[in-house]
Amino acid sequence: MPRLLITSLALIFFSPVIFGADKTKGLDVRLISETTAIAPGQSFTVGLHIKHHVGYHTYWKSPGIVGLPTSLDWKLPPGFKASKISWPYPEQTTMAGHPCYGYERDVTLLVTITPPKVIQTKKINLSTTASWMCCADNCFPDSKNLSLSLSVAPQITRDTTATKLIRQARNEVPHASKAWMGFVLTGPNEKTIRLKISPPSGTSLKSVFLFSQDGQIASDKKQTITAQPDGSWLLTAQRSEFSPKNPIQLSSVLKVGERYIVIYPKYPK
Repeated sequence: MPRLLITSLALIFFSPVIFGADKTKGLDVRLISETTAIAPGQSFTVGLHIKHHVGYHTYWKSPGIVGLPTSLDWKLPPGFKASKISWPYPEQTTMAGHPCYGYERDVTLLVTITPPKVIQTKKINLSTTASWMCCADNCFPDSKNLSLSLSVAPQITRDTTATKLIRQARNEVPHASKAWMGFVLTGPNEKTIRLKISPPSGTSLKSVFLFSQDGQIASDKKQTITAQPDGSWLLTAQRSEFSPKNPIQLSSVLKVGERYIVIYPKYPK
């Protein structure tokens, strides 16, 4: 069943009951900050910490055939700015047998907050509406208003407990590496995607999987990867019916063993 249809059905059947409830189904969420006191003009990191109950998952920014990514709708004091979410690496999971990408482990979604250079108050309040879809055999969309009250001081004061969770999440955010190269061998709208990957010398071809960051690759179709005589790898995957049209590059997170690397292989012109 296509992702949009499953999502629509979940919203129809569950939203009136779940939205606005005091208790959340399948998870616990809270807003954390690496600081208890902020300083004017100095950016700091906050996070939506999600603790999943056993058997439940939420979704990555590109969930695949089913699901909706978690979102944050901010209400900030004047002059404050919030970045987009920095997403820790995804996991392969399933919703009612449909393969998708999300989180079964506890995870913290990171956002950088940049305050103005002048703050007139001694305290500030950060408020956001977190919305998510939490699934097991069924899906439970929900939302919750979360807020933080922080002091304003000449220097930032760290929150030790929250900083530990945020540091762990930072270590889980994939990054690009010049040691990894990729080249798409097929056209931008072809149903089959063939990707040539040039790994660092001596890298083992083990537990390799490609997560598309913008939904180009079908999450419910098998990927194959084989070693080539020149030392490169050839990965073959199927294009999703929800893929954007005429993409310039295949923005992806490449899982190799326990490593997660961001790659941006371009399509041939």
